[in-house]
Amino acid sequence: MSENRCRPIQTVIDQATRMVAKVGKNAAMERIREELGISSVFLRTSTARERAFIKWPASKTWIADLINQPIKAQQSTWVTGCSRWIKKYCTKNAAGQTVISLANRKVKNNDHK
Repeated sequence: MSENRCRPIQTVIDQATRMVAKVGKNAAMERIREELGISSVFLRTSTARERAFIKWPASKTWIADLINQPIKAQQSTWVTGCSRWIKKYCTKNAAGQTVISLANRKVKNNDHK
């Protein structure tokens, strides 16, 4: 779950938000997004990945086989990356833990108090 992969689409959304809010480039986008109720692309994609990882193993399609028996590869796949993320950052393996983990990380890394 890489924030760098979400950055290009997030910049487009931020530019549109700046135009709507009529603010300049040096405005704090995190605060503006929070005020307008817009969640970040990274948060949405991470939540969707976690939901898929928890929900799809019960599916009767080939995606269930990929999740239950991940491919052994040198590079990380979305299944292995997602399982590693959940093991590392989520305290319990339950739905909705990614949002809690990301919110805690954002609060911890926030410079402005």
